[in-house]
Amino acid sequence: MNPLRTRLGAAAIGVGLVIAAPTAASAGPRRPVSTAPAADATDARRSIEDVRARCIAAVDVRLPALAAARTGVSDNRHVTDEHQAALTADIDETATRLRVLADVIKADTDLATMKEHCRSIFDDNRVFALVLPRVRLVVGADTATDAGATLGDVAARLADAIAKAEAAGRDVGQAKLDLDTMKAHIAAGMAAAGSVPGAVLGLTPADWNANHEVLTPARQSLRSARADLKVARDLALKIRNELKPPAASPQT
Repeated sequence: MNPLRTRLGAAAIGVGLVIAAPTAASAGPRRPVSTAPAADATDARRSIEDVRARCIAAVDVRLPALAAARTGVSDNRHVTDEHQAALTADIDETATRLRVLADVIKADTDLATMKEHCRSIFDDNRVFALVLPRVRLVVGADTATDAGATLGDVAARLADAIAKAEAAGRDVGQAKLDLDTMKAHIAAGMAAAGSVPGAVLGLTPADWNANHEVLTPARQSLRSARADLKVARDLALKIRNELKPPAASPQT
């Protein structure tokens, strides 16, 4: 868990203005006391409350998004137990940090300190830039891996069908070539998908702060996995059509 960027204790604001009254010899007629100091204090207070409201709103947007992601991870049958545990822990820790920050910001009385705490909502958590995209990447990778495993089973059944057709004296040369290509795409897709969780689960907000493209390689790997698996699926349909018995010749 990342530490808060500044101490969590609230600092008190002290506003003191000294207004010197003019002497009788030099001041002339007495003028009303200026109301500017009161206006300045009001403006400062309004500024603090405006910042506070924006900060709390930022937390309020992120907490429901994290809760929805947590539910999605729990309900997704493709996510492995290991990845579900890692994602859930990251979501829960992030939500806890945000709740603590919200309480601290509500108690802040110093504008500079409040702004530091508000920056922590973004810099030390990166909900929309890192946490939620990472969830989507890992879920997508596990889903692709499951799809690859299913396609592997399909390939095995197609291999049996090819062997039977060959034993029956049919020409299955093209089907064999397509099956080999299908298997290669399955292997490539599963390898690409399998690389994603390990590449993103260990990333921290500091990693994203240092490099905004830190998730790009994982996104590219997932796109590559999906493309390979789509090719494999299309080849499975092609092989199935190639193995269909030839249409009977019409009798004359």
